Amino acid sequence: MSGTTDWEWKLREAAERVRARYDHIGRKTGAPFLAIVYPPDAERSVLREWRTLASTLQPEYSVRTVDVLEVTSRVVDQFGARTLVDSMSDPMPGSDPTSELGSMWTNAVATVVRDAAVPTGPGRPIAVIERLAALYPASGPRAVMQTLWDSNNVALEGPVILLIPGVLVEARVYRFVGQVEEFMYRGDII
Repeated sequence: MSGTTDWEWKLREAAERVRARYDHIGRKTGAPFLAIVYPPDAERSVLREWRTLASTLQPEYSVRTVDVLEVTSRVVDQFGARTLVDSMSDPMPGSDPTSELGSMWTNAVATVVRDAAVPTGPGRPIAVIERLAALYPASGPRAVMQTLWDSNNVALEGPVILLIPGVLVEARVYRFVGQVEEFMYRGDII
């Protein structure tokens, strides 16, 4: 499959996995992650279609969206865009401002995901992470998954679905935003 058919199939497959295997998503690899890799230029269509499919999962499941662009924007606002740009253009000796910014972003995203994964109200929780391209080039989806898993994996009561803009290179390798190859060793990938 290729093009639109491919990502549409992946989204339908993800919704079916939630319905049929909620408690088993990613358990073979020890983490409840389900990654859906789609072409970056199709993001608007992918998000629109995913939201439609996600609405069909209710009321049995409570789908909670984490918008990475919104989270990273809050971090930038907290420190000030000018301050971050200045620190990147003229870093202190021994510092790596891009890596530090990536760390701040992944920690902030992980906090919001953990909060979204807590069971509250009706429906079993599903955290969905979208607009991950906002992490590039400071970080990527693998760092978010690692932060979630390393920090407090018991807080993940349900699956975490990652909508990753990129290209699937091999069975467990994707090229995030077509630029950075990442190996997904925990969770499932479609």
